[in-house]
Amino acid sequence: METAHLHEFAKVADCGSFTAAARELHLTQSTLSKHVALLEREFGADLFVRDRSGVSLTEAGGVLYAQARQMEKLLRATELLVRAARDGQAAGSTAGVAAGGTVDGSPAAAGDTALRCKCRLAAERCGLDRRELGALILYVEEHGFETIQDELALTRDEVADVLGSVYRKLGVGDKQEALDFIHSVSE
Repeated sequence: METAHLHEFAKVADCGSFTAAARELHLTQSTLSKHVALLEREFGADLFVRDRSGVSLTEAGGVLYAQARQMEKLLRATELLVRAARDGQAAGSTAGVAAGGTVDGSPAAAGDTALRCKCRLAAERCGLDRRELGALILYVEEHGFETIQDELALTRDEVADVLGSVYRKLGVGDKQEALDFIHSVSE
């Protein structure tokens, strides 16, 4: 199995079409289709439902998508660890990166610590789970959907669902209301 093929598969899932994914990956559509077909043969399962409006993940495809995203994060962390070792840096200085996040489950991306603490308070008060907390933190820190997808190994639709759940639990309708609520929790 080629890790590049997994990345390409995930891009098709993100884009919802082979054509759009091929364009973003700078591949021909036929090459991309062949790579996905290789994965389907290797796993013995259809990964996408194909129709005129595009593609959507099958159940097997959804499982592979989540695992592919985790593997991409692990490969990035491994690269950082190996480079740190090569450069003589202590392994402990990058241990958080290898874990893919922080001890409490919030994303590894650097951010405003005070804002993250306020998000945690809001999460406790409103009953957000770890995934919802991670999505909230990344979203209010102005990270886009793609970053949230990568950090939490979610599809674009799943990110929208998780953020919708966060909004409902917080009782807000948009990002500004969410920020206002988060700041009011700690006052």
